[in-house]
Formats: sequence, structure tokens, C-alpha cells
Amino acid sequence: MGNPEAPGVAATTMRMLARGALRRCPRCGAGHLFHRWFRLVDQCPSCGYTFAREDGFFLGAFVINFGVTIAGLAAFMGVLIAVLASGGSDRAIALVAVGAAAEALVVPIFFYPFSKTLWTAIDLTMHRGEPWAAFRPGGISRT
Repeated sequence: MGNPEAPGVAATTMRMLARGALRRCPRCGAGHLFHRWFRLVDQCPSCGYTFAREDGFFLGAFVINFGVTIAGLAAFMGVLIAVLASGGSDRAIALVAVGAAAEALVVPIFFYPFSKTLWTAIDLTMHRGEPWAAFRPGGISRT
């Protein structure tokens, strides 16, 4: 899938973020960016955008993934507080603890590829005016 807009027209910030949240290239909207669940391709197969331009580029993706995991754990903490405040049984407390442990294991693994493309979208939005970030119609740009 290529750029759904007219060639050379930059996507809006919200469109780039939505594309990133759906594991798509934020610049052109192309999919198939992962060899496997954890392995992002070096460049977009459609527009040639280079995802990791420097060492440590995906540190922001780590922070996003960590934040989403912590937000989930905070929700479990709220449930635990409610259970304890209502005089909940040991079984209810154990269920909340098991749910929180499962969330702490599953969410970072599941959300990992989404955090990478979402971070790429955020970075591309912040550097929209840079020459390497521009969408070049008429072929793949090697950025």
C-alpha cells in the first residue's frame, strides 16, 4: 500500500500517528514493516524511509512501551485498592495480582512493534521540515 494522499503531499500529524499506531510507515502508510514480530525492516519497502537513523534511535520506543505497561499496572493497582477497600477476599486479591503479573509480561511483548512504529511517527512529526523526512514522489528515496 502506498501513499493514499496525492504524491508529495505530507500527511497530517494525526494521520502519521495513526499509521504508527497501526504498525505502518508513518510517512507513506505502507505495511509489512516487520520480518517477524520483533524485527523491523531497515527501510520502508514503499518509500525507502530509514527507520533507525542513528544508534539509540529506538530509546523513545522503549519509553513508550514502558509507559503503556506502567499505565496498565496502575489500572491494576486501582483495582487492588478498590478490592482492599471493600474488604475483598484473598481470592480476589490473588486474581488481581495474577492479572497484574500477566499484564507485566504480555503487554510489553505485544506492544513492542507498535511502540517502534509509533515512535517513528512521533520522530517524523518532530522533524517534519528536515530534507530527509520529505516524501519524494516518483520513486524510493534512500534516506
